[in-house]
Amino acid sequence: MKFATPSNAIALKYVLVAGFLAPSLPQAGDDGQLAEGARVFDSIAGVGCKTCHGEYGEGDVGVGPYIRGATEGTIRAAIDATAEMIAVKSVITDEEIRAVAAYVGNLGTKQAVRTLVKRGRFLPEEASVQPGTDVQLIIQNSSIRPSTFKSDNMNIDDLTIAGRSSGAVEWRAPGTEGEFSLYCTDCKLKGQFFTVHIDAGAEKFHRVMPVNITTESTM
Repeated sequence: MKFATPSNAIALKYVLVAGFLAPSLPQAGDDGQLAEGARVFDSIAGVGCKTCHGEYGEGDVGVGPYIRGATEGTIRAAIDATAEMIAVKSVITDEEIRAVAAYVGNLGTKQAVRTLVKRGRFLPEEASVQPGTDVQLIIQNSSIRPSTFKSDNMNIDDLTIAGRSSGAVEWRAPGTEGEFSLYCTDCKLKGQFFTVHIDAGAEKFHRVMPVNITTESTM
């Protein structure tokens, strides 16, 4: 069973759903660097990049911009030029900058698909992506109690997300059209699903390909 708690929420961001995750999926940085980048993103200077840029880099908190796919050069320039980032600039290391660049660069290769679970219902209850799309499925649990999620056809088994928290699963949509569903195993309201429609007519996701971040350093 996987738990999304404050102590391991960073690790949960890298749950890889093996059923449709291709071995050739491009990434900016290796797994260790990505995990370190997630740690920096969540906690640098005691607040993390997520405080301004959103928990998954979507710029959804109304402070910092969307940074999924940002390059190392862009990140360094922002740290140097943005007054609000002085606390980050005073503590972040060169290695940590490279790691967080790998992390947000990797996010840029995935389409963020969100759903909020409220009283057992999924809001929204469906989403559409094109075949073969790399997806980051983000589940927000609004309950004060942990909730466990499962899918019978997405290879998601017993994903437990702490109350008032979120968890994310990376998944590659298959190359053919179809429907894939997720449900809550322990919510009081039963029979509710979040459905991902694999549809060739869905809006195309324009992924940002990773760059060789180790050559962009200006320091």
